[in-house]
Amino acid sequence: MVTTYCSVEDVSDYLRVPITATTSPNKTQVEKIINRKESEFERRTGHAWRIRQSKDEIYDLPLLYVYGWGTPINLKHRRILNIDASQGDKVEMWNGMGGQYEDITAMNESHWKIQGELGKLFFRGFLFSTLREYRVRITYRYGGEDFSGDLTVPDDIKDVVIKMVCIELMNTMFRMDEVPSGGMIDISSVKKDWKDDIETCIENRKEVFVIP
Repeated sequence: MVTTYCSVEDVSDYLRVPITATTSPNKTQVEKIINRKESEFERRTGHAWRIRQSKDEIYDLPLLYVYGWGTPINLKHRRILNIDASQGDKVEMWNGMGGQYEDITAMNESHWKIQGELGKLFFRGFLFSTLREYRVRITYRYGGEDFSGDLTVPDDIKDVVIKMVCIELMNTMFRMDEVPSGGMIDISSVKKDWKDDIETCIENRKEVFVIP
């Protein structure tokens, strides 16, 4: 099972306990928790530090024009990778006569252009179109700290996902000896500190969305 933000070994090192195929919890169980916490972190921050695909986002075509670019649409994410049909990406325009979305991905520069860093899509040749509502549908990949999917995971995010996984492990330990604490640690206090760190990181990393 693939993990991105942290590894089973990271969790094991942080808790100072072995996690293998035969321990309790075992490696597969911890990988499942990591995957869930990666998705939770992305959902709460609105961004991803791995390649993700957003499917079938639908937008109105605004009555705006940016000189040299075209009619702008602000996508739900930034750091957009180049549109690649072989990866399932597509740009579609609603055809009122045909009653369906037409795939115009291959038209590329002649009809549309993407500005990946900011997460903007520009259309040329549609400024005077009368059909504007729900006109555009796009599927695209995004993710990373830098333009076009630099997948380096920042240390603060790695640290927080480890703590999210550790809290889940502690909360699901029905046998309290599975993660030994030596009897000298206040588990509730430790989890509270971890939760505070998690919330601080999420607040710092949360995307800002402008509602038009």
